[in-house]
Amino acid sequence: MQQLIQDVTEYLDLDPRFWDKTDGEFEYGDDLVFFRKLDDVILLSVNGVMYEAPRH
Repeated sequence: MQQLIQDVTEYLDLDPRFWDKTDGEFEYGDDLVFFRKLDDVILLSVNGVMYEAPRH
């Protein structure tokens, strides 16, 4: 999951499918990841476990 947390901020803020969305989901490997962007972090849910990724 550490790699996901490192990748997610850039991915969600730069990918044209996600940069303008506050909530959504995407596939990461074999996992379905749900996200919610807040001002300073992105909340992630993977297999029912919550993670926080700092926004840059």
